[in-house]
Amino acid sequence: MKRLLVTGTILLGLFVAGCSTAPAAAPVPGPAGPQGQTGQPGDPGQPGNTGQPGDRGREGHPGDEGRPGDTGQTGRPGDQGREGREGRDAPCAAGEHRHTNPDTGRTSCVRDE
Repeated sequence: MKRLLVTGTILLGLFVAGCSTAPAAAPVPGPAGPQGQTGQPGDPGQPGNTGQPGDRGREGHPGDEGRPGDTGQTGRPGDQGREGREGRDAPCAAGEHRHTNPDTGRTSCVRDE
């Protein structure tokens, strides 16, 4: 332990003596040296990437096809003629009576009034 104490004291004394010493005078600079060589030129840069093409405009849609027209209505079938008896005209329906046209002589059923 004594030995450690003595070694520590000596080191502390050297440390304090080194810090308190006055700094030496600055040295005088010597003559300037020769100029250095010029550097080599840098490598050329790589070319840039080509831009992407723009989007194409959309095409118009064709128009819808027209619908076919409605089919015309079918007409009603004509009234069926009355059947006559052989040698005599068919009787008139209920609410009608037989009438003969004096100008044409044609006989037909007319409504009762």
